[in-house]
Amino acid sequence: MIIAFVGKGGVGKTSVSSAFALELSKSGKTMIVSTDFMPSLKSIFNAKDNVSVMELSESEVAKKWEEKYGAEVLDIAREFIDADYELVHHISTAPGVPEEFIISNLIELERSKEYDFIVWDTPASSSTMHLLALERDFYSHLNRDIKFYLKLKKKFRVSRALSIINSWRDLAEATWKGLTEASFVLVTTMDELALRQCNDITDDFNEMGLKIVFRICNRVREINLGLKTCSIQMEEYTGSARQIIEAMRPAVRTALQSLVSGDD
Repeated sequence: MIIAFVGKGGVGKTSVSSAFALELSKSGKTMIVSTDFMPSLKSIFNAKDNVSVMELSESEVAKKWEEKYGAEVLDIAREFIDADYELVHHISTAPGVPEEFIISNLIELERSKEYDFIVWDTPASSSTMHLLALERDFYSHLNRDIKFYLKLKKKFRVSRALSIINSWRDLAEATWKGLTEASFVLVTTMDELALRQCNDITDDFNEMGLKIVFRICNRVREINLGLKTCSIQMEEYTGSARQIIEAMRPAVRTALQSLVSGDD
């Protein structure tokens, strides 16, 4: 089960997702994953928490991507141009590539059943999801373009480039399918800009077919039980990052009960 936390920057997604991970760890083996390239989770959790942490810097992700896909990228590029490894390095840091690499690994990890719960602290906004949606569609076009090019070159044999592109397309489609099966929690604060972006993200997710299971209003100065904007409200807590996360846990239990029961 993947529970992903989305919202604009600065609304407290990392704190909220960390509180969820701690609560879920009482019920099963839990990992928390961050695709925000400003790592902070390892300073929050310790060995006693029974929560595995996965967060990598952008350079670390690029290096792992190059190790896995670098040779394939060069095989394809050399069908068209005299390419060297500098091209691989350039692509590894292109927008969406590091995120897709981590997310595809996250989906594979979920399907391996190694963990009962995977908590995903996403980057701000829904831009990453849009990039993945574009990537999913991109490979079909790329496949047709390469086939056309190879015909012009009179290469009627089965090209390794086509085989690689097809494998990437399958990976992109599998990753997207995994996202459609994840549960997304939208975190917002009560200020006007955050609420406006909250509605925009909701519309984006609806259009992409991704499900937001409920909203959490964070840093609410006065709890209003009649408030319909959010399913769960969390107070504005003070203290260290860990103290704030611990203070959130009672509200998280309520949110988890809602998630399990299917109530909005």
